[in-house]
Amino acid sequence: MPRTKGSKNKKVRLLSQNLTTVAIPKVIEIRDNVPLPEPNHMTLSKYGFISTLRIGESFEVATTTHDFNPSSLAPAAYQVASTVRKTTNKKFKVACRTLEGTSQHPTKVGCWRIA
Repeated sequence: MPRTKGSKNKKVRLLSQNLTTVAIPKVIEIRDNVPLPEPNHMTLSKYGFISTLRIGESFEVATTTHDFNPSSLAPAAYQVASTVRKTTNKKFKVACRTLEGTSQHPTKVGCWRIA
């Protein structure tokens, strides 16, 4: 039997009616006016400074750079750029290149703000 628009809406209505009649478990306490804490996950990574780069600026990360890893630079840089574009509606583009080592095992990576 083919579904009609009416039958689909009927199922949704029945589901919502069933949900509102479900009893609250005794182990759950419902509270009012509890302030929502600030999210912890919105902090930028240690590469967050990339969002402050101006067009034409660049930097390098080598295996000797303290607390930074060349293989993690490119994914982090592209993620920061994506976040900046989504949250500010500004054009923000970076390019990363392996300067030493191989693409699978870089020992030095450069990052440029290109737009």
